[in-house]
Amino acid sequence: MPVYHWDFSVLLQYHAILLDGMLMTGKIVAASVTLSIIGGMILAPLRGASSRLVRFPAQGLIEVVRSVPPLVLIVWAYYCLPILLGLTFSSYWTCVLAIALYGSVFFAEIFRSGLQSVDHGLVEAGLSVGMTPLKVLLRVTGPVAFLRILPAFVSQCVMSIKNSVLASYIATGELLYQGQRLSTATFRPLETLTFVALFFVVTILPLSLLASYAERKIRTRYFKR
Repeated sequence: MPVYHWDFSVLLQYHAILLDGMLMTGKIVAASVTLSIIGGMILAPLRGASSRLVRFPAQGLIEVVRSVPPLVLIVWAYYCLPILLGLTFSSYWTCVLAIALYGSVFFAEIFRSGLQSVDHGLVEAGLSVGMTPLKVLLRVTGPVAFLRILPAFVSQCVMSIKNSVLASYIATGELLYQGQRLSTATFRPLETLTFVALFFVVTILPLSLLASYAERKIRTRYFKR
């Protein structure tokens, strides 16, 4: 059986291409996560509204988007929106908006479940001391809910980071796309694609470990039984 001779020097020769890919990945992640959180904060109260005219459309949107794989959503938006509505976005913005829409429906459910988990007695206590409903949300229910949803919140952020690689399917210059181009040009797919994989390990693993540590600290300090 032939032995493969690893040669990572190719990564140094073409480091500018990989750096461009990492920067594009960072831009996609930052923009899509930010828009996802904003979208989730908008959808969450609509999903829990008492009016059916408000609740049912929001619930329908959430269920439909959750049922579509993110890759299908990206490809559909890129190729179908120009035909159906005449809307044309760059590959970058198509990926950002599609990933943001996909993530926002999950953030909406996370935020809604967090707010519903807060004891209503805390709300009544805040109102009884003269706080407005907005202050109760910002100072009482919001912080408590966030502590409870932190693990799910971080997990969804991690999922958005992973979904960024789907941008390569419509030729957006993120890291996987650049790695595939480089591996084809240099005939060194093992080195380049291993580097891509390690980049995500180094990016995501510390975030996951930090979230687990924060969860343990929060539960120990604030939610003792």
